Amino acid sequence: MRLRRETQGKHADHLIEFKELPQKGVGVIAKANIPRGTRVISEQALLEVDLETVTLKNIVSASERLLPSQQESYLQLHGYDSDLLKVAVKYDIGKSWQELPELHRKVLSIYAANAFGCVFFLGSHINHSCIPNATLAYNESLKEEAFDVIRDIMAGEELTVMYIDGINRTQSQRQAELDKWGFQCTCPACEDTAQGRQRDKKRAELFILDQKLAKAHFHTEGSCRRGLQIVQRMAAIQKSEGLVNRQLRISYYDAARYCLELKEHRMALLWAEKVEVDLYCVGEDYPEYKKVLLIVEEMRNAVHGSKPLSESSLEWFMRG
Repeated sequence: MRLRRETQGKHADHLIEFKELPQKGVGVIAKANIPRGTRVISEQALLEVDLETVTLKNIVSASERLLPSQQESYLQLHGYDSDLLKVAVKYDIGKSWQELPELHRKVLSIYAANAFGCVFFLGSHINHSCIPNATLAYNESLKEEAFDVIRDIMAGEELTVMYIDGINRTQSQRQAELDKWGFQCTCPACEDTAQGRQRDKKRAELFILDQKLAKAHFHTEGSCRRGLQIVQRMAAIQKSEGLVNRQLRISYYDAARYCLELKEHRMALLWAEKVEVDLYCVGEDYPEYKKVLLIVEEMRNAVHGSKPLSESSLEWFMRG
């Protein structure tokens, strides 16, 4: 497939290529070894909608405002008209799916299958895995969606991201969400093998631990100790399973927060210094990463200088 130059955005063409893959359509393959932390794609949205007021009508309207070359690129993307989308059309537009013009059906099915909030042409070609080796985040300083590699990738390996927030979910829970894309995930975390089932046990444990955190309030010393133990265990599982995206960062920051609650500032600093995981996920130009670096430095100066931690340091981690 030849990608149109008008909508290519920026990508490391010496590191990646777009290739037709068996039963997957076009995917992204590493042309050379790619070290973690490498940004492989950075692009503005091809189809952008106001996420606060997004409706199916607005999506169709936005597509009609695209330049002809952009429309051509958009219509190249894979679409999937799920039952859920058809119900949404009936509710939002007041027509059955078949009553819509064919072009509108295609526009909506492409949006449903490719939107990370908005639709990104290059990023839409990256396939899903429940053990992704890349991640995506909107970079406010660039005004672009950035796709960064979160572990070392070998030449010939496919780049993948996670379409859902499913790090701490079981295979059946993840697949229930992935059904709206119309495919059955067969990544190593989902395969029906002894190794796949063992991975699912780890995800089941993560789900239980995640639910404990969500339902509990950790404010007493004893409850904070229990909270710290939970996030330590979660971080250990996530790291051992290769789940090194921003969810691991949340576990590290939760651990820092509990240590701050316990007045164990040196331990809090050790957890906060694991900010490196965010560097690999979003890059050093990501505004939030820059802010965290300053906060960690403040914490470091306070701990080693035996000074009180600043309010900004405390608030950053305590807000969770």
